Amino acid sequence: MKLLCIISNPKPLEKSYGRRMTEVFLDEYRRNNPSHQVDVIDLYASNYPVLNYTEIESAREGSKGRMVEEAEKFKSYDKYLVMAPMWNLSVPSILKSYIDHIIVSGVTFRYTKYGIPKGLLSNKKAFYIGTRGGAYPFPASVFAFDLKYIKFVLKFIGVRNFKSFLLENIDKNPEKTEDSFSKKLEKLRLHARNF
Repeated sequence: MKLLCIISNPKPLEKSYGRRMTEVFLDEYRRNNPSHQVDVIDLYASNYPVLNYTEIESAREGSKGRMVEEAEKFKSYDKYLVMAPMWNLSVPSILKSYIDHIIVSGVTFRYTKYGIPKGLLSNKKAFYIGTRGGAYPFPASVFAFDLKYIKFVLKFIGVRNFKSFLLENIDKNPEKTEDSFSKKLEKLRLHARNF
């Protein structure tokens, strides 16, 4: 089994609840699955590029450019762990850029004879770790596109086994957030054990 962890937060570990939760999740996952391969992509540390015209045209022509390579690499994994903060109601642009590289017709999805897209990544699992500066209960939840976007994109390419874990209100009360964070860690470890 292979797990790919995608990190999209430029903050260092000690300043990021998302990174800390990801570390807790990965530690517990590795402890319970020592034979599994775990790879981590830190999009900011690797200065992940934005999609450009040459890459799009290369993928359209069926050439083995960066988009096709990234999509095939992504497809080779069995499980995905995605970590992102919510910025401006969505995910960081660098994560969107990564997603733009892996949504490739003929690799991660295809069109049926009726022109309907069909995901090609069946029997895969995904887990999303998200952080938000505020809380988004209904009706404010309609404006929080981070979780909706990740869930939709993964479903589009065929990943239907999807779970998420959010830590909200991190900018409102730091002491309360730290307490809430500590209390949620065991639940996060349980998710990791069952992933």
